[in-house]
This record gives sequence, structure tokens and C-alpha cells, in this order.
Amino acid sequence: MLRLAFVGDIMAHEENYRMRDFRDIYRGVERYFSAADLTVANLELPVDPTRPESGYPLFNGNIPYVRAAVDSGIGLLSVANNHAFDGGIPGVLQTMRSLESLRKSGLPQLRYSGIRANLRRPFLPESLYVKGVHVGFIALTQFLNDPAGDRYVNVVDYYDAAAVSDFLGFVRKVSPDYDLFIVSYHGDQEYVQQPAPMKREFFRRVVQAGAHIVYSHHPHVVQGYETVRVDGGDRLIMYSMGNFISAMTWDLDPRRIDHPVAPTGESYMLRVDVTCGGAPGCSVSVAECVPIANYRNASGEMVVGSMADLASGVDGENAAWRRYYAVRLSRMERFLGLSFAGAPVAVRPGDTR
Repeated sequence: MLRLAFVGDIMAHEENYRMRDFRDIYRGVERYFSAADLTVANLELPVDPTRPESGYPLFNGNIPYVRAAVDSGIGLLSVANNHAFDGGIPGVLQTMRSLESLRKSGLPQLRYSGIRANLRRPFLPESLYVKGVHVGFIALTQFLNDPAGDRYVNVVDYYDAAAVSDFLGFVRKVSPDYDLFIVSYHGDQEYVQQPAPMKREFFRRVVQAGAHIVYSHHPHVVQGYETVRVDGGDRLIMYSMGNFISAMTWDLDPRRIDHPVAPTGESYMLRVDVTCGGAPGCSVSVAECVPIANYRNASGEMVVGSMADLASGVDGENAAWRRYYAVRLSRMERFLGLSFAGAPVAVRPGDTR
């Protein structure tokens, strides 16, 4: 059995770069990463060390910021997203060099998918073995902020019937080469907690074509997840994981529980058990859903913690913040179909309102 963990968008605004130690971002959740055989995240920024760090609207990160994520236990990155071409062709090439430099500097477990330097080389799945299970992982995005980058970033728009047909054919062709096939998709409308009907249909077709897991992001807020029965086994679809780390709620006040920006500081971590071997091959089951929130630590820096921990005040949160996280946690649990014990069920995307 494999234990996988999936988290949402790793973003970086100016406030995130002001930290003394980027590892502090993950200290409240790395115990979950260490319990997983593989942890997956979406890296929503180029990493070009020849340019200064920058936040919205043209993102650019630095190598130490990414290294902190990998050191905490994140080993597989989607780098196909709408910001992947923010630095143009040099940004894509430097991102690949940066990630390869991390692998060569003592982090060989780091893998990634979604961009390429050689235009003659097709976008192929990243291939890795985890506890003897052959895993294929491919990342793609619905669109880019600069459409000129579609030769360097893997783009498939679910509204483009021809592109969808080509991608489904690709999944049918390559997925049998792997025991477990994972598709990462970046798309849909921002700040909307209901997945677009066309996205839902596309994801269902992707698992019918051979993917075992579809892992998705971009709306900056949480959407639901569900399991789908295919050929006698269970497949998993995550519609939007939300922002794992950003500074979008940097100046949020605990009295503003219903503020429209509040959901952008929330996400969920999905820890997934996968059983492989025999018929029907690999089958997935949801093991644990952990609601996550961004918050300011005692030094005023944006870090990540479980919402249950924050509601309990484990990091010294005052009464106002404890109440804030307790209310937000209750809403997240209802939205995702969780019991108060944290035991998940297979759910259809819900509505928090």
C-alpha cells in the first residue's frame, strides 16, 4: 500500500519572501508529509535566480523558497499553471535549471512535470518508483497568462474539443505503462467553489481513459473531491485544493470571518491510500482529509497549519483567532462532507453557503 499526500498551490507574494527561514512555513504540517510515501504540490511560480523575487502579477521565486518545500517532504511538483510563463522563455529554462540544481544538490527525490526546454521532445509523464509501484505523473494547465508560452508549457483547455480528444487518447496510450497514473490539472474560474460542469465532465473522462487520480488547482479556493468507480477499482478526483501557502490573507482580521478573502487562506491536504496488485490493479481510497489554513506566526510571518490545531490554539493563537479558525473549520468540514472526527467520505462538490 502507498500513502500519498496532495496539497494545493505553493505561491509567493512579497510578504512570503520576508521570512527569516522558509522552512518555518511547513513546520506545522510536515508531520503529515513524513508519514506519506510521496507528497505532491503545485508550484505556482517560475524560479529564475537571474531575476529578483516578485509577487503578483508576474511571479518569480528563488531556489531557497523551493528548497524549503522539498526539505519539508514535498517530492513531486506540478509546474504547469497560468503563471508558468510569467518570465517568458528564459523563466521556463531557468526554472528547469533551478529544479535540476536542487536534485543535484542532495534532493534526488524531487520530480516535476509540466514544462519543457526542447520543443522537439513531447510532454511526457514523469516516471518514478515508489515502494516498487511505477508511478506516472503528468501536469497540464488550461491556459497561460501569456498564450505565447504554449509550446513550453503543457496546455490543454477542456473547452477545446480537439485538444481534449488528443489528451484522452494520450492517457489511453500511456497509462497502461504505469501501475498508478496521476494527472495534475490547473484550471477553472478563480474564487468559485463550484467546479465548472465542463471541467467535471473532462475529469470524469480522464479517469475513464486510464488515470487513477486527477489532482486539480487554480481557483484559489477549495472545491470538493470524489471517488469514481472504474473497471472494478476506485479512482479519485480532486477538483480544487485551494491555496496551500500564499499571502492573500496577510491582513485578514479575526473579526472578519465572512470576508470574501477568507477562503483564499484555506485549503485541504488529502492523504490517500493506494492499493496495487492483482485485479483491478491500483485502487485508491481516501485515508484522511486535513483542512489547512495560512496564518501569521508569532513573528508575523505567513505559515501553514492544520485548522484543527489553530482552533485549539497550539501556536499561541488568542481567543479571537481560535474562534475564527473554529468557525472556518466547521464550515470546511460541512463543505467537504467530513465528520468532526475528520473521517472523510466520498463526496460530490458542495456549497459552503
